[in-house]
Amino acid sequence: MDLGELGAQGLPAAVAEAYGATTVQELADRLGVSTPPGPGFSAEADAAWSALKSGDVAPARRVLVERLGVSEERAEEALAKAPVAVAAFSRPGRHAA
Repeated sequence: MDLGELGAQGLPAAVAEAYGATTVQELADRLGVSTPPGPGFSAEADAAWSALKSGDVAPARRVLVERLGVSEERAEEALAKAPVAVAAFSRPGRHAA
């Protein structure tokens, strides 16, 4: 699914390292995103990221599967890498794109 201008955005270094993708489009392609993000997605994604940092994967799973159309299998694979991304993102200097 082509995400247009959104797809060209770079990912934070820690996320790129954990998922092997440098842009939002590459990550969407790897995950198999089949539904466009739509209105209100940013706030929902930010809330899911905050929950991940607290160890709660349920909001992120919901965003991946229900909002973005990612398969359960790929969502599980992505969420398995989340602790690595969160830990790396928390290190100084690792959050820049």
